[in-house]
Amino acid sequence: MSDTPRRQPQLFDPADPRLRASDPTPQDDPLTSEPPPEPAPRPSSLRVPTVADLQRGINWGLWLAGSAISLLIMSFALRFWSFVWDLFQRQDWIGWVAVVLAGILVLSLTMLIAREVIGVFRLAKLQQLRKQSETSLQMAADAGVNPTMVGHSRVMHGNNATNRSVAETVTSIRDLYADRPELAWARARLADHDRTIMSSTERLALLDRELLAAVDDQAKAAIAQSARRVSVVTAITPFAIFDMGFVLYENLRMLRRIATIYGGRPGYAALFRLASRVIAYVVASGGLALTDDLFGQFVGQGLAKRLSARAGQGMFNGGLTVRLGVAAIDLTRPLPFIEARKPRFRELALDVARGLTVSKTDGKSAT
Repeated sequence: MSDTPRRQPQLFDPADPRLRASDPTPQDDPLTSEPPPEPAPRPSSLRVPTVADLQRGINWGLWLAGSAISLLIMSFALRFWSFVWDLFQRQDWIGWVAVVLAGILVLSLTMLIAREVIGVFRLAKLQQLRKQSETSLQMAADAGVNPTMVGHSRVMHGNNATNRSVAETVTSIRDLYADRPELAWARARLADHDRTIMSSTERLALLDRELLAAVDDQAKAAIAQSARRVSVVTAITPFAIFDMGFVLYENLRMLRRIATIYGGRPGYAALFRLASRVIAYVVASGGLALTDDLFGQFVGQGLAKRLSARAGQGMFNGGLTVRLGVAAIDLTRPLPFIEARKPRFRELALDVARGLTVSKTDGKSAT
């Protein structure tokens, strides 16, 4: 027999609410239940190794490229020195002329390399200002305090770090366009209104509305001019290879003008880097689909009926140029759009298409 004592019978009320609870299960008993096992880590939470993690040892490809380039430079230097020495043996003045020309060659090459490096740094400065302004705008939004000012004696409340970050951003962007005579009026309005600003967010909005909006107008004018030129040239030329070359040249020229308008002034290396970023941006944002959808709008408005096949091709190339220009503005503008009106692809493309349609109609009426 078991030594466990039997439980004595007890009286209970069937209406007792405590009896309505569900029967405990073995998992609910803290004395008999075991803790559930820890779940295994999900495969999606594991870090995917990068190329740098997979590389081990010496980078022999880099050593190969460096040694090959060094040998080529040494070979060229020895050949050039032998050439100059032979000129010295013939006539002294011929050798000195060769030395002077070599000096001019080295100086020109050094200046070209320096200009390319400066262009890369200028374009990187625009990207740095963009990140700095986005950080300042986010800090001002997270602060959530609108400081007040009464005359010039009331101090600004709120986060000092936010105010300091916004002040540095405003000063950096204002100094970027300090030597632009066409922006003198915008800088004067910015200086006048900056004294009465109440919050950090309003200072950035004022900078966007008064100064950057004027720069945006110049960039939009450059986009419209390049798009019209591309549309007209590709509509009248019968050679496809010439169309491709001209579209490539004009788009690179437009990207360089936009970067220069915003303070970048890139060289060739920085220009091709900017072009690759613009193309990647357009592809990632679905800009090519938007450009192709432009024809549907033209059909709906009855403009395509007045365009020939060549004019339609020119219109498409112009729309693609506009899309690249709008993407370049997004990538080179040192401040996000706050109160200034953001350039719209459809508006600029429709203006170019209407201009092409009007010029084509005028040409038919003249004939």
